[in-house]
Formats: sequence, C-alpha cells, structure tokens
Amino acid sequence: MMLSCYALGDFNAKISKEHSYKDVIGRHSLHDVTNNNGLILVQYATINNLNVLSTWYPRKDIHKGTWKISGTNDIIQNDHIIVSKKWATDIENVRTYRGEISDSDHFLVGARLKQMITLIIRNRTECRNRCM
Repeated sequence: MMLSCYALGDFNAKISKEHSYKDVIGRHSLHDVTNNNGLILVQYATINNLNVLSTWYPRKDIHKGTWKISGTNDIIQNDHIIVSKKWATDIENVRTYRGEISDSDHFLVGARLKQMITLIIRNRTECRNRCM
C-alpha cells in the first residue's frame, strides 16, 4: 500500500536509458549506466506503480543535470521526482534550474503541474429556497 502519490529528493540514483524499464523511467536520462541506488529506485517505482518523471521529458543535457561535481565541470542527474502513474499526466515538465540560488552544489529541480478544477454551478432556485 502506497501512502503518497509523489516523492522528491536526492536519491543519489543514476538511472540509465534501459529499454526494460522504459514504461517507468522514460527514455531521456543523462546517464548510460545505472548505479545501485538507481536500480533500487526503479524497482521501488515499479512495485509501487510510480513513474520517475525527471527522466521522462526530452530536455537539453544542461537542463537534466542536478549536481555538479566539485572541482570539475561534470554534471550528474541524481535528484529525481517520482509520481504515481495515476497523477503522472498532471505533470507537464520537469527540469533543473541552474544558478546561484543557494549555497548547495545541487541545482533546483522543478516541475510544472497542470490541474483541471471543476466548477459546480448549482441551480439558482435551489439556492434561493435553501438560502432563505
């Protein structure tokens, strides 16, 4: 039983573009090799019916990296957003925002959400009878 429909965080998980997990991770990862934390994250997402959306959308590589290795120009994608497959269609985009936002060597990871809010219009006669 899953208690939440999403999770965000620094999972230290490098996820590759493996064809066998394409329905969970998509096809747009920054890495070619999955590390142990990546395998654990993919297995967790598979068991709990989740999608790893940070590797789902086609972005330039500069907008995929989430952590810069100190002293080098190498960038790694190890911070991820995972969402329930039921709610994955409400996410329009996931990308990183580079810059001096904080004192961290991680970049800010953001998601653009879309949600349809329905408006219930009641019959005016019902409102008049009930309100008076």
